[in-house]
Amino acid sequence: MIVNADLYSFSQATEILGITPQRLFELAVAPGVEKVHQGNSIYFAKESLRKLVLRGDV
Repeated sequence: MIVNADLYSFSQATEILGITPQRLFELAVAPGVEKVHQGNSIYFAKESLRKLVLRGDV
């Protein structure tokens, strides 16, 4: 269970960014995208999502 409010799940990130899961997966493998692996799940830091938006990747 994630208790850190500064992290978004994979599905939350796709909704926030308005992109497909495939596109988020492509972005997630890029260097510089901060993510946390916990069990079989991936979580993204809020700051990492903000950087993706500001870079124009989404």
